[in-house]
Amino acid sequence: VAIGLPTSVARVMTVPLTRAFRNDLPEVRLSISEGLSGAILGGLNSGHLDLVVLYNAQPSRETDVAHLLDEDLVLVRARPPGLLEDPPPGPIALSEVARLPLVIPTRPNAIRMHVESEMAQIGCRLKVALEIDGVSAILDLVADGAGAALLSRNAVTSCVRPSAYQVRAVTDPPLRTRLCLATSSMRRATLTQQTTLAIIRQAMAGLG
Repeated sequence: VAIGLPTSVARVMTVPLTRAFRNDLPEVRLSISEGLSGAILGGLNSGHLDLVVLYNAQPSRETDVAHLLDEDLVLVRARPPGLLEDPPPGPIALSEVARLPLVIPTRPNAIRMHVESEMAQIGCRLKVALEIDGVSAILDLVADGAGAALLSRNAVTSCVRPSAYQVRAVTDPPLRTRLCLATSSMRRATLTQQTTLAIIRQAMAGLG
């Protein structure tokens, strides 16, 4: 079974998924690929991947989509040297986020498109400092002072140095992105793949 995961999800889910497969389907060979949404969706459509997890996926003639969970997007900034967060910083309004230089993925990244849409709803636009595809690179640039970022909380907590960052919830409106499970509508799912769907749902139950 070949599964495609966004990088931020792969960081926290690869080990739990692998463990679940060893316990429930020990005879099955598991392959996990991580990448940008466009690349893993292409892998699903071409038949190289059997199941993929995507942000804000839309069903199509080729793709069946099922909702998995919703994730909050948070504002991520470099933690000032010596700062002790007690209490942690409070939430920040989306209109204030619009004034900050952001390190953000290029279009048509699903999170980028979602943030732009939500900002447009309140009459604001992104202030783009850098366009970078890749969670690790974005976090490295934020730590280096290149700007702030909007990422899932799991992307920060699963990175190498989460203490290097200051994280704030976004409000007015809150930013939430939808994680979806996509399969091909052009190929019939095997019994093994159907079991895999249940394993993925169970493993991701605690991610949101």
